[in-house]
Amino acid sequence: MNSSVNPQPSVMDQPTIANIEAWLSERLAESLGTTIEGIDPDAPFDSYGLDSTEVIGLSGELEEWLQRQVSPTLLYDYPTIATLAEHLGDLSLETEGQES
Repeated sequence: MNSSVNPQPSVMDQPTIANIEAWLSERLAESLGTTIEGIDPDAPFDSYGLDSTEVIGLSGELEEWLQRQVSPTLLYDYPTIATLAEHLGDLSLETEGQES
């Protein structure tokens, strides 16, 4: 895995929606062997031909990067990069609010 695609956020520096969207786009492009320009954040994940094994792998990498649990079903509940990033970014904001 390319370390530039997998920087670890600190507990105090939770990623923004834009950070999550960029990470997902980069990771998907790397997985598909394409450029980030070939990734549409509003296209459904299934339009990229991801099988269940790849979805589980992506959710596991995302979980590791975010340092919190990410269920593979979230990629079906929020079926685009944009909607998943927004959901996860909103959760980060809620977590920060609870820590204050």
